[in-house]
Amino acid sequence: MSLLIGSIWRAQMAGFSRYTRCHSSLPLMYSEEVRRAKVTGTPIVALESTIITHGMPYPKNLETAREVEDIIRKRGATPATVAILKGQLTVGLTNEQLEYLAHAKGVVKASRRDLAPVIAAKQDGATTVAGTIIAAELADIPIFVTGGIGGVHREGEVTMDVSADLTELGRSKTLVVCSGVKSILDIGRTLEFLETQGVTVCSFGESNDFPAFYTTRSGYRAPNRASDALHAAQILYAAHNIHLSSGIVIAVPVPEEYAMNSGIIETAIKNALVDANKQDIRGKEVTPFLLAAVSAATGGASLDANIALIKNNAKVGADIAVQFQKLRNVDNLENAFNIGFSKSPGKCTTNSSRRFHTSCAMRIKGEENMINNDSEGDVLVIGGANVDRTYRVTEESFQLDGSTHPCKTEQCGGGVGRNIAEALWRLRDGRVRLLTAIGDDADGKYIENIAPGLILNDCVVKSARTAKYAAVFDGKGECLLGLGDMDIHSQISIKLVNRHIDLLKNAPLVVMDGNIPQATMDYILGLCQEYKKPVFFEPTDRRKAIKPFYGQHIITYASPNLMELRAMASVIKPDINNIKENELDEIIKLSEIVLNFVRVLIITRGSKGVVTTKLMNDTLEPYLKKLDVQVYSTAILNTVENVSGAGDCFASGFIHGILQNLKESQSISIGFETAKQALLSKETVPLKFNSITNSKNIGT
Repeated sequence: MSLLIGSIWRAQMAGFSRYTRCHSSLPLMYSEEVRRAKVTGTPIVALESTIITHGMPYPKNLETAREVEDIIRKRGATPATVAILKGQLTVGLTNEQLEYLAHAKGVVKASRRDLAPVIAAKQDGATTVAGTIIAAELADIPIFVTGGIGGVHREGEVTMDVSADLTELGRSKTLVVCSGVKSILDIGRTLEFLETQGVTVCSFGESNDFPAFYTTRSGYRAPNRASDALHAAQILYAAHNIHLSSGIVIAVPVPEEYAMNSGIIETAIKNALVDANKQDIRGKEVTPFLLAAVSAATGGASLDANIALIKNNAKVGADIAVQFQKLRNVDNLENAFNIGFSKSPGKCTTNSSRRFHTSCAMRIKGEENMINNDSEGDVLVIGGANVDRTYRVTEESFQLDGSTHPCKTEQCGGGVGRNIAEALWRLRDGRVRLLTAIGDDADGKYIENIAPGLILNDCVVKSARTAKYAAVFDGKGECLLGLGDMDIHSQISIKLVNRHIDLLKNAPLVVMDGNIPQATMDYILGLCQEYKKPVFFEPTDRRKAIKPFYGQHIITYASPNLMELRAMASVIKPDINNIKENELDEIIKLSEIVLNFVRVLIITRGSKGVVTTKLMNDTLEPYLKKLDVQVYSTAILNTVENVSGAGDCFASGFIHGILQNLKESQSISIGFETAKQALLSKETVPLKFNSITNSKNIGT
């Protein structure tokens, strides 16, 4: 069955940052709004928090923070205010968190040097320009909006008082939208310092005049000019393409109607500097003191100008972010579909438009296999391993009231990743390795002995409990209660992955389950993108099914059930309407959303079989995408011994087929056969699969 989708498929994947990947073990906390933006490819704008805690008095600080965020939303981007809350570096604040910061006392003004101590002490910290740039780099947010950057202080040649903002700009890739350098600083020396650091400085608009925060002109010229938001986005795009590791300053003049008289401002600053010296105010306390003194000396007019310029900067920053995201999306269309091909798809040599070139580069030819079969390495499975214990009540009546009921108890290996790995290990004559975490206890030894050599040697965690799952069934075989102790799955770490990086590089396929910690999953997916490794993702449950989409990675295969598919679609498109149609129509509509990030969906339907969906170019109209939908049915068994491993064995059978270059229909047939044998076995995974290994005649 095929359906035409009347628009070009949009790859909304933001490029995975090398900086983020190398440092992804840092505990970043995203707000739900920012998480959603990262999933949907909505441009994000970072905002500092010292303007809330140290820059303005209450309630102006809270009002301004909320208004700035709303301005960014209205321009089509998502605001991400950065702060440290109780030691947690947080990207994107809720209304309640903004209000907390606006009232909070004793919040540390956190620059680069302060981040680690504040996080370690579990304190509250408001990030400066430098601190926010670091968080933005970690979160792969390329654009940051502030009022004014720090710089070389007056008499800085004597005091050596130079803001960390300048050195951070010299080693970041972030574009900072500001109204130039704060007037309280030595603007000329600051511009010289930025030049030494290799920072690209641009005035914004029609003039090359470099603004001075409260005034539109500082008396200095900017070395470059960005005429509008698109031009600024193109400069950032070019900097990323040539891998510059230095930042960009876009200096936006304060709106003319709020600009102040430079003479009045200069007098207020000089008087404030005298007072600061008398009171022996030094270091990072100088800037908030001077700003407050200037505000008092100008009767609050400087505060009004400050608020006006930060709002105007928010408009400009959001517009640049939107334009930059459009530029990135064009290239990501090509990059997304180049991952996982055993041979590079044909390049378009026509001189026609870039849009048509992208369409040609993405073409999928028939049922071309997406696995790199040139690799001779072992399949790498990364996921959970646990011991399953089942308790089958033999009485007809059963009540959860504390009564004791006779039952039959069984024990076997479990865990989605472990089940898939064991099944593949038996199907592929041991050419599979499992990266997991188990305890150094009796249950851990039991799991290791099921398939000796399957689990990598350093996956045993000392003094830890192996994961356990217990299920209680009634006399009819219905599950009444499930209990899980899965804390050890958090030990499947980035450090553990790095110890086996060569295994990942050589693997023909990487299989993941949803039990992997979020940071580890993002890291693995980034590596797979870099090394062009296809990924098979087994969601595990609906809560874990959404985890890969927070990082906007492209997955080659995913095998959700309908509930998990719904969860995937809802996190990608939160405003999706309830679909009140038959099951197949619902699968089709949900697939149209999820296929933005997954190349092939294998939707499992229990005894009804499976449905596969994928997007393909229409041969007659290259600008249209064709949704290919295939429905596969399977025979219903009259007798079933064990249902717990059937789905995982199906996934293993399908993977075994595609690793042999079989057609999709043949691989599905192998999956059905392995699932059938699992249903007839008392073990989660049969000790032997009959008439499957290396069978290329199944399903023909």
